[in-house]
Amino acid sequence: MDTLINYLLQFKEILVALIAVFGVVIPYLNQRNKEYKLKLAEQKIAAYSEYLRDFTETTVLIEHGEEVDGKDADRQRIQARNQILLYGSDDVIKAYDKWVIFTDNGGKAGSDEDVALFGSLLLKIREDIVGATKVTVNEISNLNPFNRG
Repeated sequence: MDTLINYLLQFKEILVALIAVFGVVIPYLNQRNKEYKLKLAEQKIAAYSEYLRDFTETTVLIEHGEEVDGKDADRQRIQARNQILLYGSDDVIKAYDKWVIFTDNGGKAGSDEDVALFGSLLLKIREDIVGATKVTVNEISNLNPFNRG
């Protein structure tokens, strides 16, 4: 027993130093993690905002019979989708995929199913930004640009 105590006493300075290091490192790492999550949340909001802005501008042009083509328009759409790819949650990407597959398979734009799929995408974006929400697809339907101009 005395041997163990003597052994531990020899290393007390090392133990004190280790405790001090962990006392500083762990709070630092926690703070860095919080900062990372905040920055990621800001990037998600920017990505979703850019996507919805681009979608809205495109929708307005189409509704008024204007052209939505050209290199700049394509670049904006692709960059907005790239941001969703980088920062969107899995649920957002899956909802976007369902909506795109519907339209790619000949689904009618503005149909009830199209509106519901886009509403689901909007809801998943909202959930990703604010967390759990009690709002349903039906309740956000009036915010859906397909329902209201």
